[in-house]
Amino acid sequence: MSSLIIHNANLLSFHKGFGPGEADAIAFEDGLIRAIGKWDELKPLVHTGTEVIDAGGKTVMPGFNDSHIHIWKVGNLKTYMLDVRPATSLDEMLGMIETYHRQNPEVKWITARGFNEAGWAAGKMPDKNDLDKVVKNKPVFVIRTCAHIAVANTCALQAANITTDTLVPAGGVLHKGADGKPNGVFSETALGLVSKHIPPYTRDELKVMVKAARKELFSLGITAATDPAVDPLLLEAYYEMNEARELGFRLNAMPILLPDGGEQAYLMPRYYSSDMFNVNTVKFFSDGGLSGKTAALKRPYKNTDEHGVLRLQKEQYLQLGVAAMDKGLGLATHAIGDKAIEFVVDCYQRLSGLFPDTIKRIEHLGLPEQKHLETMAKHQMAASMQTIFISELGKNFRQYLDQDYLDQCYPVKTVLNHGILTALSSDAPVVGNLNPLKGTQAAVTRLDNEGYAIAPQEAISISEALKAYTLSAATISGTSQHGSLEPGRFADIIMLSDDPLKMPSDKLTDIKVETTFVGGKCVYESN
Repeated sequence: MSSLIIHNANLLSFHKGFGPGEADAIAFEDGLIRAIGKWDELKPLVHTGTEVIDAGGKTVMPGFNDSHIHIWKVGNLKTYMLDVRPATSLDEMLGMIETYHRQNPEVKWITARGFNEAGWAAGKMPDKNDLDKVVKNKPVFVIRTCAHIAVANTCALQAANITTDTLVPAGGVLHKGADGKPNGVFSETALGLVSKHIPPYTRDELKVMVKAARKELFSLGITAATDPAVDPLLLEAYYEMNEARELGFRLNAMPILLPDGGEQAYLMPRYYSSDMFNVNTVKFFSDGGLSGKTAALKRPYKNTDEHGVLRLQKEQYLQLGVAAMDKGLGLATHAIGDKAIEFVVDCYQRLSGLFPDTIKRIEHLGLPEQKHLETMAKHQMAASMQTIFISELGKNFRQYLDQDYLDQCYPVKTVLNHGILTALSSDAPVVGNLNPLKGTQAAVTRLDNEGYAIAPQEAISISEALKAYTLSAATISGTSQHGSLEPGRFADIIMLSDDPLKMPSDKLTDIKVETTFVGGKCVYESN
């Protein structure tokens, strides 16, 4: 017997559309979709105890799936870490740190995240001297919004034993001032030189962060997500939450194999699959980010001689890739710059001969060339991209990239035209707005927050963007029971205030998520 039926609904599913009059009702039983059809056809499924909801003509669609979001980090900024993303200047950020220091005397290390100096009038990268102005007697470590650059104060440098002679790991940069001494700025793998000295969070604290993030996910209609950089302690926390039935949403965890600041790989995780929790892919970082000029480029960043940072050592990468695939695990590799993408595509191509059917994802795919996309399509490599970057980081891109690079920045339409499986995602908390409807809007308009169009020829349709946030996101994650309204699929759905396919693109973010269901159970309802 069905436990829930929703009728008088405008049903949207992106494996196939439901035309006018074809279906207006959907029935759920035991956490799955049982049937879809006309209300008159589904009425016989109503029995004692069946909940019946009249949608009032509102839109019902699969829950969103964010295929690349650092869930615990989103929650950390709501709990234990200072969020400096609102800072509009260096002075404002320093004031936030000083206030936090004064209000939290028990904190042994001050950690913060989110500054973007490109959005400040002066555009100056902070250094240890700036942080020392507000906190001298306690270590401070402030991570840039991209998470590929961080700044430490003098006390933190001392706690981490950082000196001019400190050995920098491959793929990292320890920046120095005019005096030749470390200035407190670290890039890429060098972040680990300091971060490994910060007292680690406990499993219980990590669980608090995940639950804090989950509340926001549900309010945005996100019922499934992939955490793309899970260390061993967080993985243990996720396993414990799953066993205790505390997750509440569908989670795909990607363990990282190479920690920042170290060349010794973590132990290889085991493949795991269940209804709520999956571990089927491992994660690597091949370069940094465009917004901080650390993505690895063939040509220099505009008005500089900087080319970014290529982090991986090819032989170690291939060896770990083979070891992971031997255990049934797929590979997901962060690659944004054209140099990094070429490196990863070449390695994936070599691995495809050994493991042709195993998941091979490229995370971000910011500046691919035509030949990269042709190889990706030929060898069935997939991409998880972030059009939301166009919106929030567009000013950085316009400032740092020459016109040719800008014209090929996050070319979603071209990627789709090559037949490459493509999901959209947020990479939050790199961005502050993780609303899939905002990501959809950015994919359709290609406008940054200041109204400038970036590679407008790469715009896609609303339907294509929503498919990338639902069905394609499930497929790329190796979770086939997500992402569409079909009998036998998980009953993970959302009810929207309006039909996104009928909304002007500039009004997409006006749409409200009214109800979110996971496994046929209501987990969020708007007031």
